[in-house]
Amino acid sequence: MSNIMGKSDQGKSLFRKNFFTLFKGSFISQLIPLAISPFLTRLYTPEDFGVLSLFVAITSILGSVINGRYEQAIMLVNDKRKINLITLLSLLIALFISVFLLLILLIFNETIIQLLDFPSFSIWLYYIPLVSFLISVFNTFNFYHLKQKELKSISSSEIQKATIFSVVQLICPFFREGAFGLIIGKIISTFYTSIYLFKKSSFNFIIFDKKQLLQISKRFINFPKYTTPAILLNNLSVSGIQLLIPFFYSATTLGFYSIMNKVMSAPFGFIGNSISQAFLKEISDSKKNVYDVTKSILLKLVLISFIGYGLSFLLLEDFFQFVYGENWRVAGTFAKYLTPFFIFKFIASPLTSIHTAFEKQRLSFLLQILMFLVSVGSLSYSYISELNFEQFLFLFSVLMSLYYILRILIVINISKKSK
Repeated sequence: MSNIMGKSDQGKSLFRKNFFTLFKGSFISQLIPLAISPFLTRLYTPEDFGVLSLFVAITSILGSVINGRYEQAIMLVNDKRKINLITLLSLLIALFISVFLLLILLIFNETIIQLLDFPSFSIWLYYIPLVSFLISVFNTFNFYHLKQKELKSISSSEIQKATIFSVVQLICPFFREGAFGLIIGKIISTFYTSIYLFKKSSFNFIIFDKKQLLQISKRFINFPKYTTPAILLNNLSVSGIQLLIPFFYSATTLGFYSIMNKVMSAPFGFIGNSISQAFLKEISDSKKNVYDVTKSILLKLVLISFIGYGLSFLLLEDFFQFVYGENWRVAGTFAKYLTPFFIFKFIASPLTSIHTAFEKQRLSFLLQILMFLVSVGSLSYSYISELNFEQFLFLFSVLMSLYYILRILIVINISKKSK
């Protein structure tokens, strides 16, 4: 009995250690851009932030799926050669699709620019394949280091990315106006940290074995088959709104929305990402006591979320006006409408990594379809019905809150069945 208790205590201690290592990087990397954002809102216009938000939305969507999500399979194997094979497979797929995207942009550039009807964004189109590829590289080696328990490298990379991004954003307005500094900061920081994680890894370009690559791709075919479209739908559900706002409403509205979203999403960046990665590591290594671990984390997330977002609700408009300037009070109004959504998203999102641990890719895919229909559907309905932006936010908040409550119930059910 004492031996079992000892192992349980040791597991909890390891989880806490992993969590705090990852938390440090997430906290600092989120704190840096938040700390400088009051300066940035006085150096750049809401429209500039709208351009950045659109660029980040597109590259984040593409970067998260162009490798077929094979990087997640790294967590499910223990053989070093297989880990290297999956890593190589992920990088090769990402490179191939990035080159294909660049060719599409070069061939159909004029048509795409005309369809966008967003002149200030057209110059940045050609950087999309590069940044998408770099994001995929970063994600791949993030999982590689997570599997190797090299959590300090992950933490350090997050801090370096935020620091470089912020420094470039602050300096560039003194030399060039517009969104240039915002997007160049994104490009440079993503490039540097991708190289950093690669050099810090023990990954070897093993002899190219087509047969083994094919075998490993078939073994984990559910990742591109289900997880890739699931993540694509998830990102379209969240970032897709940012793609459509400038066309349904305006780039300036997107600028206000993007700053609000950054501030309101900060708690997940501070805590949620770290919990998600540590939770995945814990339940991937041992499928025992999953329900107890899930229940414990769920209660903590509920407590943190309701206290944090609940207490801030009445102060949001004054906060945005004081910190970001008079013109940004409207961002605080947007935040009040979306508070319920952020509460339930904060609770549910870290726990959804349970789908990866138990290879529930099909279920995750179906849930992402539902999320996509709810989010993009609510925006489309609002546009067709000529609702103003605040009315859309209210509708979106209610529907998405119900969606995340459903996801919480499903996570609990999966953890119970694992007993």
